Amino acid sequence: MKNFIFILLCVISPVLCQAEPLYLRENLNHAKKGDYLVTVRNKNYTLILINEKSNKSLIIQEITIPQQKFPSNIGTWRAWVESGAPNHTAWVTYKVDLNNGALQNLYSYSHRSWVNISETDNIFTKLINMPFHPLPDRQRRYVGTSDGRRRLWHPRMVVEGQVIPNVTFDAWSSQWPCDQSPLSEKSIQIYIPQDGQGYPNYFPYWMSVRATVGKTQLRIVDSGSGLESPRSFPATI
Repeated sequence: MKNFIFILLCVISPVLCQAEPLYLRENLNHAKKGDYLVTVRNKNYTLILINEKSNKSLIIQEITIPQQKFPSNIGTWRAWVESGAPNHTAWVTYKVDLNNGALQNLYSYSHRSWVNISETDNIFTKLINMPFHPLPDRQRRYVGTSDGRRRLWHPRMVVEGQVIPNVTFDAWSSQWPCDQSPLSEKSIQIYIPQDGQGYPNYFPYWMSVRATVGKTQLRIVDSGSGLESPRSFPATI
């Protein structure tokens, strides 16, 4: 009888049977000090470092460098940061409120000054506060196998420069809010490692933005833990 009632409710109101939305803001509670990710987009690398964490907030550093300017004599991202990130074009730090995802106290090391948050596009805050919903398998990307079958595509997981095989990802989708930005009302797809595999799942390892013509992508090319920044924090952050 209970099963019948549940099925009836699903028929009457499918919304009741949908999975709870995912908010990256909530996933950030699982971040650990020293965790880092390296993203690539538009021929630029950006290293995202969880520099400090408390029960209420995170302090994050972002360091950007063009792909062609990464020093060939430095073998790892860890070594690059520890040596002062030579050839970087931007280095900022900011605080994220874990309760509401708000960005606070943005400081640019490159310009040695505070940045007015209202003057930034604040993409990060919008991304972590968007509700994401599970992407059905029929809408996901598939790849062929050697035996002629097709299987779900999963992004590549890289940890400390080493490719980790057989990591399973969940796919989620959402729509960017109408904000007159280049991303306004665009369809967003993200891939996050499934729970229980021991890998950070608070930031997309792959993100696709579908536009009217083509699409843009952001992917993670490396990740790790236990990284310390040589930069000290401004006193008021």
